[in-house]
Amino acid sequence: MAELSNPQLIEEMRWQLREIEARKAENAKALAGLAASGGVTEVTSPDEAVTVTVGPGGVIGEVRLTDKAMSAGAGALGAVITATIHRALTGDPAPRPKRPAPAEEDHDEPADTVFDL
Repeated sequence: MAELSNPQLIEEMRWQLREIEARKAENAKALAGLAASGGVTEVTSPDEAVTVTVGPGGVIGEVRLTDKAMSAGAGALGAVITATIHRALTGDPAPRPKRPAPAEEDHDEPADTVFDL
C-alpha cells in the first residue's frame, strides 16, 4: 500500500467523517420513520388466546396461540386470529370486558359525605 502524505491522510479522514455523518443522518431518518409508524405493535385477543406482533409497514412478525386457542374449533380460531390481526393493523382497541356491578354494601356514612383534610 502506498504511503499517504499528511495532507492526503487529513483529507482521507475528512472524507471518512463525512461518510459517518451521512450514515448517522440516514439512521436518524430511519429511526424517526419507525417512531412515527409506531414501531412494533403487539395485540392480544380479548380472550387472551391469540397474540399478534406487527412491525412497521404492517408486516406480521409473529402469531402466538395459547392452549386455550388450540381448544377452539378451526373456524372460531381463524376468526379470532383474523380479528386480532385486523386490530393490530388498524390500531383498534380491544373490546373491553364488562365491569362487574359494584357490590351493595351497608355503609355507615352517606355517599355524599365530604372529608376535610
